[in-house]
Amino acid sequence: MRLRLLLCVLALSCVSWAGTFDLPLSKKVVDLGRSEFSPGRHAKVTCYFFARFMIKEVDMGEKGSDRLAIIPIVKGKITKCTKSQDPSEKVVNANEWAGYFKGVKGNLVFFDSDDSMNGGMPFAVYDGDTAKKLFEDNALGPLVFTALPDKTVQLNYRRVVSAECPLPKDKSCWGGAKTKFDLESLHAPDCSAAYEKNAVTLAKGFCQTHIKDHASCLATETKRRREELKDDPSILSFPVKVILGEHPEIKPVSGELRCWPAD
Repeated sequence: MRLRLLLCVLALSCVSWAGTFDLPLSKKVVDLGRSEFSPGRHAKVTCYFFARFMIKEVDMGEKGSDRLAIIPIVKGKITKCTKSQDPSEKVVNANEWAGYFKGVKGNLVFFDSDDSMNGGMPFAVYDGDTAKKLFEDNALGPLVFTALPDKTVQLNYRRVVSAECPLPKDKSCWGGAKTKFDLESLHAPDCSAAYEKNAVTLAKGFCQTHIKDHASCLATETKRRREELKDDPSILSFPVKVILGEHPEIKPVSGELRCWPAD
């Protein structure tokens, strides 16, 4: 019966899987009742079953999961989906990574962060057998996979990084950034439009309540926001590929180089 359950695909139509992640064989959600941390939310345990392991996500309603774990499936024996920690659970160290389950590709387990960063979503990749973290980065948009002839997995995505200096203001900023992120073949991006758009957006948000003198407020606030943003580090985004193995190495590929101010 347990083996039949493992091989049965249940309720996959309600699960959205980004990119080309493997579909789980089944999924189970256990409602733990109202969260004592977040009114209006329910605490829950979500288990995702794959051929070689089960992923358990214990969410008590706080920011980030309370526990993320990888549980091996041995000889078709399936661990029960409960809040209690099973002896076979390989728990992700919360000091090393906190967030939510993202997906599985082969024997690789992906977790999202518990929050976005500079317009992207940080993610981490773990080994499904050892629960060892292999790789982490920040991505904008979906992760897409390419199977290589030697059976290794190539990960493709749009990387998000900080130049750690403001490109519109600091003329030397681009030189350091292009060397650090292997962007030598590219020209410096024009970040000015993105900085201006951000300033106007922030100003509009502030001035929405100033109905009587909206135009005056917008002009004053836009000018103030420009001054505030001019020292903000520039965020760069560009497409990359990574071969996920023992020593992953990020390689930029051809595509658009984008730029905007840091959060």
